Amino acid sequence: MKAEIKKLFKAVGICICMCFFIAVGVALLLRTPLLAGQKAFLYRLLMLDAISSVLILVIIIPFIVKRGKLFGQGLSEGIMCVGLSALFMAIFFSLGPMTIERSYTIYSLADMADHADIVYSSDDIKSQFIDGYIEGANESQKRLDEQVAIGNLELSEDGYRITEKGQRLVKIFRLVETVFPVPDENSIYPNRK
Repeated sequence: MKAEIKKLFKAVGICICMCFFIAVGVALLLRTPLLAGQKAFLYRLLMLDAISSVLILVIIIPFIVKRGKLFGQGLSEGIMCVGLSALFMAIFFSLGPMTIERSYTIYSLADMADHADIVYSSDDIKSQFIDGYIEGANESQKRLDEQVAIGNLELSEDGYRITEKGQRLVKIFRLVETVFPVPDENSIYPNRK
């Protein structure tokens, strides 16, 4: 029993190291043109997570095969550690860098931090949101381009139309919302009065 607990703690330590190496890999790859054309930032993060994980596997598998073990872990444990680390980092990227890129709240706080001596009214913040975030940073067009790129919208000569894929996605979100109710249903049911 003691040996199994020790092996478990080693595996946890390896997973933590793998998470660090995946984070470094993704941070470096984000600075290259690799997948830069991917309009959906989350998809790019997840693909780079997968690429970094595969690179780690390519590096560690020969060591494990040659020595039989790496840090006391066999091939299956090594692959499991990389897989769990990749999954954990996918969650991290979804909740960390992705929210920074998409969050109005973060934009608003950053704008206020740059002008910390100013007291903002509610109307000032609303104006800041519309003028600075939506129009100034062209966020609306960025979101439309992203949805076209992932197939939820299609561009027609008259504008944009939701695709069957987009309709299925809304149905899935509404199903999830019935299980995990959100406090403000306006985002999932915008046409309810």
